[in-house]
Amino acid sequence: MAVSLAEFFGTRKGAITAIVIAVIVILAIVAATWTYDPQVYVGFGVRHDPSLDSYMNALHSTVVGLHPSNLTAWSVTWLNDTAVRVDWAFTYLAPANETSNQSSTILYKESFVMTDFYGTNLASAYVGSIDSTYALTNITYTSGAYQLAFGYPPSTFAAYRDTAGQGNFIWQFDQFVQVGSLTRSSCG
Repeated sequence: MAVSLAEFFGTRKGAITAIVIAVIVILAIVAATWTYDPQVYVGFGVRHDPSLDSYMNALHSTVVGLHPSNLTAWSVTWLNDTAVRVDWAFTYLAPANETSNQSSTILYKESFVMTDFYGTNLASAYVGSIDSTYALTNITYTSGAYQLAFGYPPSTFAAYRDTAGQGNFIWQFDQFVQVGSLTRSSCG
């Protein structure tokens, strides 16, 4: 016995309507209880970008290795699943002043946002769209956190500094772009 679609749905309108309403209620509950946690999207368990996470772990290891006794701050804040803000600082004992024969402590603070653009071309386009007050430097990548994280150096590396000398910089490592500033101050 063949049943047409019109007959099938016509005889079950109440049940189909109840199912549709139940699905809408469930979706409304999920939407209402979805919370954002800086470490994990609780709703579906989606985590941060794993490449950026690997890079940040390698960067932290590199910084700790370079400043084992003078690292004074390290803070990472995930802005979304593909961008982080990093603030870190270290002190450096400057050589003694010739006239006073006293050394001073210098505090370096670096703050930057690192974004994964999921492609070198997209990252390069972003860097190209930034204000022209930056100039390309002649710095070459030799080794560092990128190579530690991924096992090879970046195929695209560019370092820019602001032309006003304010300590602002832009670095591109393949699909990653780092935009930030470095300040230096005397602590005494």
